[in-house]
Amino acid sequence: MRARTAPPADSSAKVYFPGLHALRFFAALAVVIGHVELLKKYHAYPNAADNPAVYELGRIAVTFFFVLSGFLITFLLLEEKRETGVVSIRRFYVRRILRIWPLYYLTVFLAFVVLPHLRSFDIPGLSVAGAPVALFLMLLPQVALSLYPPVPYAEPLWSIGVEEQFYLLWPLCVLRVRNVLWIAVPVIVAGIALKQGALAFATTLRDKDRLQFWNHFIDYFYFNRFECMAVGAVGAWLIFERKKTILGFLFSAPVQVLVYVLSAYAILTTRGKPLLSYLPHSVLFGIMIMNIAANPRSFLRLENNVFVLLGNISYAMYLLHEIAIGAVMHAQTTLAGHDARGVGENVLLYAASVTATVVVATLAYKMFELPFLRLKKRYAVVPSGAAT
Repeated sequence: MRARTAPPADSSAKVYFPGLHALRFFAALAVVIGHVELLKKYHAYPNAADNPAVYELGRIAVTFFFVLSGFLITFLLLEEKRETGVVSIRRFYVRRILRIWPLYYLTVFLAFVVLPHLRSFDIPGLSVAGAPVALFLMLLPQVALSLYPPVPYAEPLWSIGVEEQFYLLWPLCVLRVRNVLWIAVPVIVAGIALKQGALAFATTLRDKDRLQFWNHFIDYFYFNRFECMAVGAVGAWLIFERKKTILGFLFSAPVQVLVYVLSAYAILTTRGKPLLSYLPHSVLFGIMIMNIAANPRSFLRLENNVFVLLGNISYAMYLLHEIAIGAVMHAQTTLAGHDARGVGENVLLYAASVTATVVVATLAYKMFELPFLRLKKRYAVVPSGAAT
């Protein structure tokens, strides 16, 4: 195993899985690429946003984040339970608050209070007028996105709400049960059953009003991908318990090749899209994460200082990238006098959008997130993080 685990918070050793920072960055980058086309569509520029592969790129990348989050947090909870005999629910919640809430609520503030007063960030057809800010404040942004049009620059928040709702109960479940599979498997089965059942019921409806209501219900379960996080939890359990027979199979060269080929096919092609269930992607991503994190014979070795930095800023990249893209598009239209209609203009738009996103995310990480992250370390029971 390549993961280094250590128990006590007063120990210098850590739980650290090499290579996962790079995966975080690549997932955030995929969201940025997909949303460049989405914002081009919002501004009525020529775009590829309706291409199923482009449309699903960001949502598949978010699914990867869900699996990775379920993997990492479940492993840390299991390690804490093994070393201390319990899971400190209070410390867990404090860590989540310090890690997630500051930048989340800063994004809410920018989207609802600051950006609506800056004309350069206007998006035709979208506004915060009538938007349910209370749902965002209560960490229910996916409910808002299920019922109302997207709020400019707040759309990425939906996945943060899903994660926070999942982790409201997850540490309690890990504390109470002897085997994580007893809760992870039912969550996966229930997620599949609810989505497929809702879809099957909706196809039988002929009344437009009832169908519209049920579509909101389907959207809610579409966004709530608890089963994807549970898949990551299963992967964490396999590594934590050192299930050698299963891991030997999943870490084998043929399985690695198959996973990477199928993942590329699922991400890059238009076949089978748009998606309702992301469970197949979650399984592929879970095996990929396990290999890169803990397989000494992994095909991909992604650990270096640059990826550690980019992984650290990936949360800020994800939340703030639409603001960076919006600023770049405004500058391109007003200063350069074009709106990304040609190849050269699109290359410039993408390069500038990615660069601006990385710069904004780096500033947000160093100037805003770091004080909260330093405070978060005080509540760690099992230390974790990059050794670099």
